[in-house]
Amino acid sequence: MRALLRPLSTHTAFSPIETIVTVFVLATLAYFHILSGIKHSSFFESPHPPALRPAYARLTNGEWVAVPQQDWMEAWKHPKDGVEALELQQIVFTLHDKAQTTTPLDASAVAQHLVSELPSLTGKAYPSICHYPGSNVSSVACFTSVSEPGASTALTLSFKPGTREDWMAALKREQTIIVDGVKYEVDVGKRQESIGEMKSSKWVAYALSALVLRFWELAKKADSLDILVVLTGYILMHLTFIRLFLSSRALGSNFWLSTGIFSSAIISFLFTLPLCRSLDIPLDPIALTEALPFLVCTVGFDKPLRLARAVLAHPHMLKPQEDGRMKPAGEVILEALDRVGNVILRDYALEIAVLLVGVNSRVGGLKEFCAVAAVALAMDCVMTFTLYTAVLTVMVEVRRIKKVREMSRSRTSSVTAVTANGTAVRGAMTRPSSRADAPADQEPKNLRERVSASVIGVKGSLLKDGPRMQEVENPMARLKLLLIASFLTLHILNFCTTLTPATTNARHQRHPLRSAQEVVPPPRVDITSPAIASVLANLAVSEQAQTGEPVELIVKFAPPVYVRATPLVTATPSAAANPGTGEAIDNFMSSWSSLVGDPVVSKWIVALLAVSVALNGYLLKGIAAGSGLTAMRAVRTQGVRFRSRARSIKLATDETEEHAPAPVVMLASAAPAVAVPEPAPVREPATAPVTQHQQQQTSSVLSHPLNLESVDRKLQERLPIRSPALVEPRTPETPERNAPEMEVRSLAECVDIFENGPRPVSVALRMLNDEEVILLAQTGKIAPYALEKLLGDFERAVRIRRALISRASRTKTLETSLIPMKDYDYSRVMGACCENVIGYMPLPLGIAGPLKIDGLMYPIPMATAEGTLVASASRGCKALNAGGGVTTVLTYDGMTRGPAIDFPSIVRAAEAKAWIESEEGYAIIKEAFESTSRFARLQKIKCAMAGRTLFVRFATRTGDAMGMNMISKATEKALEVLGREFPEMVVLCLSGNYCTDKKPAAINWIEGRGKSIVAEAVIPGKVVKSVLKTTVESLCNVNTKKNLIGSAMAGSVGGFNAHAANILTAVYLATGQDPAQNVESSNCMTLMEPTNNGEDLLMTVSMPCIEVGTVGGGTILAPQQAVLEMLGVMGAHPTNPGQNAQQLARIVAAAVMAGELSLMSALAAGHLVRAHLAHNRSQLNTPMPSRPQTPGPEETSHSVPPVPAGQATPYIVESK
Repeated sequence: MRALLRPLSTHTAFSPIETIVTVFVLATLAYFHILSGIKHSSFFESPHPPALRPAYARLTNGEWVAVPQQDWMEAWKHPKDGVEALELQQIVFTLHDKAQTTTPLDASAVAQHLVSELPSLTGKAYPSICHYPGSNVSSVACFTSVSEPGASTALTLSFKPGTREDWMAALKREQTIIVDGVKYEVDVGKRQESIGEMKSSKWVAYALSALVLRFWELAKKADSLDILVVLTGYILMHLTFIRLFLSSRALGSNFWLSTGIFSSAIISFLFTLPLCRSLDIPLDPIALTEALPFLVCTVGFDKPLRLARAVLAHPHMLKPQEDGRMKPAGEVILEALDRVGNVILRDYALEIAVLLVGVNSRVGGLKEFCAVAAVALAMDCVMTFTLYTAVLTVMVEVRRIKKVREMSRSRTSSVTAVTANGTAVRGAMTRPSSRADAPADQEPKNLRERVSASVIGVKGSLLKDGPRMQEVENPMARLKLLLIASFLTLHILNFCTTLTPATTNARHQRHPLRSAQEVVPPPRVDITSPAIASVLANLAVSEQAQTGEPVELIVKFAPPVYVRATPLVTATPSAAANPGTGEAIDNFMSSWSSLVGDPVVSKWIVALLAVSVALNGYLLKGIAAGSGLTAMRAVRTQGVRFRSRARSIKLATDETEEHAPAPVVMLASAAPAVAVPEPAPVREPATAPVTQHQQQQTSSVLSHPLNLESVDRKLQERLPIRSPALVEPRTPETPERNAPEMEVRSLAECVDIFENGPRPVSVALRMLNDEEVILLAQTGKIAPYALEKLLGDFERAVRIRRALISRASRTKTLETSLIPMKDYDYSRVMGACCENVIGYMPLPLGIAGPLKIDGLMYPIPMATAEGTLVASASRGCKALNAGGGVTTVLTYDGMTRGPAIDFPSIVRAAEAKAWIESEEGYAIIKEAFESTSRFARLQKIKCAMAGRTLFVRFATRTGDAMGMNMISKATEKALEVLGREFPEMVVLCLSGNYCTDKKPAAINWIEGRGKSIVAEAVIPGKVVKSVLKTTVESLCNVNTKKNLIGSAMAGSVGGFNAHAANILTAVYLATGQDPAQNVESSNCMTLMEPTNNGEDLLMTVSMPCIEVGTVGGGTILAPQQAVLEMLGVMGAHPTNPGQNAQQLARIVAAAVMAGELSLMSALAAGHLVRAHLAHNRSQLNTPMPSRPQTPGPEETSHSVPPVPAGQATPYIVESK
């Protein structure tokens, strides 16, 4: 008891309210989980799909005969001579219910509009996709049919096979068409709403009706014995409930004890259903309703009643201790648990053990019931020692309070806590036991008691008070165990023998719902109806008229589409001005009924009515308190929570002149603040002389309602507008002008508006100008990093943050600096790309090329501030295009992550390494790894040991994303699975630099990371001479000595190139990639060799670590997305995940090749310095020598000697 129950019950006994609230919250979540399961259960699915199916008909010998769908598909896919397939679509035009017209509806005009003006989604006009009778040439008119005008008319259109859905999708997308003063609205058709999509109480009614229908279907097929057994079970269940209430009354509680026990049982049942669902225990609604009464009888209420008796019989429940203090209710509960808890727990364990035997019986239906009952008993045990214990604690406290109140009411009452000599007397609510002094030998039971004990045992029976009951009652609960054992025996016998025509096994094997043969398929379009039969007849006549001989057609007649027509007729003034009274009332009532019937609007109407009643009560209370000028003064001085600053400032001296009281103006939250002039204080009317004219004026003001619109308009005319001063970036062309003056309210007023203003807080902050928000931020009321969240206006938040940072800095130049800020979509930046944003940094964006890559021309976007870079790449593109372009191959695609894991010893580390590399371990890790994303596909795992630290390098495909977040999440899941096999391991860090990310590493150069691309191109020798101004031999020699030997002499890893990082970083910045990953992405080997007998140049570029993506990161920004869209690789590929990112990597590799070729040619020809002097160091862009405006550190004492004005700064050439 102390080991199992006390830790579980101690907290609940001393914190009952918290326990009850927590359990009820969890029960609510379980309840919603059960509702979700019911709503999405296939048990309640509709067996009758309402939608129509297309009909198929064949024209043979002048007659239409229905054929299966396969015949039409065969005629379409495999056309034969003399047999032609087509599709027909009927569009039914009907007058709208609200259309007030008697003119017949003519569909000729709209039919002409549809066939001539409406193209399909793919842009094809109707004449190009329609069916031509007798032939498929446009010289013959398309087959169309329009019925006679009337209240409803039909238009039938013909289509070539496979083109109807495309054109109909375009029609449904239009939704509304206006032709000749008639508005046509397409009814797209609503599919039958499933129970999971139903709102409000609609799904409850549907579920109840479906449940009744299912029960009725099963009742008609059930055996009489089954019905009798279930009926008996329900009778016993209700008897159990009655016994519960009678037993509770015997213990002195008429309501609360039985309610607490019943609530605990219901909540345990709510927890049982989701737990059974998680344990894969089947829960059939029919079987559950059949087993519910036996489940109630199995769980029962004897154990909670036994615990309640022990608590109520405690000697210190109502009697104080020897020191005169009452023992805490929690200790009373725990001592009662010490007395009976072991017996209760033992009974639970024995009952669950017997039920587990039934679970393993392999009898259909029995094992499911026993499994549910075992889980229910376990949950009931938990609830008994948690929720029910808390309820008993509250009941003890309530009884003590009632006892004290009764003692205070009547001192002469016979019910007291203790007598004069200190002996305990019965409690206030405890009934006297007539059998307290009964003899030790128990009297024989009567027939009623024997039947009750035989049928339901101790469950629901009246429990006796005193310790005598504990001696008489069987702690092993023999009767209950006998009942469960008999129940199991009957089921096994029923399974083995044929007691009825259908055994239990057969009943459980029978499908409870309707079979597949009973499911009624949706009906097809009726081709024999007059409207469709006439269309088919006209089609047959048209075909025969064109060919002159009988033809054979196979037609697919799709379900009709309905279009509502509403004439747009303007009502005459007389009719509009004098509508009929009855018609107006009917329209009003119909509109009101539709409005109130909406589930959302109806709730809002109720809420608004409640608010209206509350406000009216408040206002009536104020009117009753006073009227006239006194009431106005009360409203003015106390009723308005926020006043303008002019009214909140007290005057230093009292004025003697009398002024009319200034009206109180409530400022709208989104409107700019208004600087109200300071009014004079209002003097008391009793002390000021009032003339007759003033009295009339006052009475007129009080008797007429106040027009707030006129007051606002007068204030707008008289008072200046106080708006936030906009801080615009300063440019050289910006003229000097004085900023508009702004009035800044005091800090106390700003804090009051911020803390007590309208909610959300963004509405309150809109009442403050920028300077006032800055004041709040400077005083710590608003965190600068949370400006976007609080203001709700991203650009204003950036502007205010610039001012805060600028005014806190030493130079104070940021606020008016040239860093741009306006006209940028900061919503894509917040929470994704950058924090503490103060603007954006524009970079020049150039286009090199275009360059032919794998047969297609691509422009090369490059964002750079280095002159000659784009021009150099363009020259390389020109040379590569002259040789036919660049050919690329993808050799590997896999992002990596390498965590570091510590083990207690190298032996365990080696065992983990061997397990990971085994087939079994790899399969387990792969399954866990790939479960985190539908794009993550584990390629390989590489392990390495350093002492007792194991490094595991995961490599995976990541779709079109660069993949760092994806692989990090998957790696964590894989390490979780690995931790189950090796619980002693410790994950040091998710990235152990074995990846390796943003650092040069040989493993990336060897194994590859991201996309591994190899590009190749052949440049004709004449192009090398004419465009690149060098020779093939010179290029190959410089490449070998510089890129290969020179890099080897420097000990370079992956740096066997001229300037791959230059081109790659420029493309990365333009396309929204992570520029820091150019460290490993620019690993490149450039190779050149002569070909075609030394006449031409063969060039290859190998880049094993191009880390790019077209989804996530900087690619969500609009400019970068525009660049990716220009390249045709924006976002995720619709059909082949990863193809867009791979194509971007190919473009990067080809662009690097163009840059490499141009730079190597310039080095070979000696043109590098000349090109930089011409393009990168022009006199226009070179600033004159001057002293910098930004001061240096104050503690610096030395200074740089100035350069004479006449001397130029020497130019330093940086070799590459």
